[in-house]
Amino acid sequence: MKFGRYILDHKVWLGIGAFLILTINIFLMILKSSGYLMLYVTAAVGLGVILGMYLDYARIRRFLMEIRQNADEIDEKYLVADLLAKPEISEEEIICDILKTMELSMAGRVSDYRRRSEEYKEYVETWVHEVKIPISTARMIIENHRSDSVEESGIVDEVERISTYVEQALFYARSEAVEKDYYVKSLNLSEVVGSALTARKKSLISMKASIDMTGLEDATEVLSDGKWLTFILGQIIDNSIKYAKADEKLSLTFFVREDEGRRSLVIKDNGIGMKEEEIDRAFEKGFTGTNGRIGKASTGIGLYLCKKLCLRLGHDINLESKLGEGTSVIITF
Repeated sequence: MKFGRYILDHKVWLGIGAFLILTINIFLMILKSSGYLMLYVTAAVGLGVILGMYLDYARIRRFLMEIRQNADEIDEKYLVADLLAKPEISEEEIICDILKTMELSMAGRVSDYRRRSEEYKEYVETWVHEVKIPISTARMIIENHRSDSVEESGIVDEVERISTYVEQALFYARSEAVEKDYYVKSLNLSEVVGSALTARKKSLISMKASIDMTGLEDATEVLSDGKWLTFILGQIIDNSIKYAKADEKLSLTFFVREDEGRRSLVIKDNGIGMKEEEIDRAFEKGFTGTNGRIGKASTGIGLYLCKKLCLRLGHDINLESKLGEGTSVIITF
């Protein structure tokens, strides 16, 4: 707040000062006082009003600047009242009381939101675990009654799709609190990649996909959580399967590279690729791009989850792609 704005907001005091000066000067004229005395009174009263207003402005400005500075230093802005010094006058005390009332109200809302969020998360996790039972049962029935008609019906693929989406829902529910459910240790990348591929072997075999893991040495290890990293790799492999070229056999290549002392895992495919202008948005929640709108039934959640989980685990994830040539996803540990 600037002093000029303060004067405009408190111009009534200037009016009172002017009225006071005029009244005193009229009184002095009646008493036939000298012009010097009238000039002195005018200057004294005028400067007194201006000085008083400036001191009040400085006090208010200091108080407001304290509020703004404290608010800038904390993430939970509603807690700013706890950082303020003891109010000096009644106006500041009233403002502090209002801020504290707002803080209590907001704290109650935040607490209620967190409670509901936690209850919803627990519900989703429970639902996922429950729905896995009929999925597993359906798989057993299919295995025990396997026939050409069952294979041709596509029911096996649909059950696998349901299982994939259920797993995605579980990881999404847990993504807000990864730190409570992960264990970072040294992992062999060949084993983690192999686990993610094994879970999708049926789809890969049916597509006659070519897998190249020669770029992964047996001794290649990284620090991460095995369960979460396997899920991330699974989402990337699912995208490669989903966006494979119809007239060309899918090729997946895994290799490691060193960049500025950090180790990166590169997952490269020869799929349909992405438009250059869409690459920067690939990790946005709900973004499906041109490919996702052309019969691919994309949800726009997979890569978003990958980015979110990588950040939680302290990893970087980036994407390189060229339309018609394929996509490379780089996870840096």
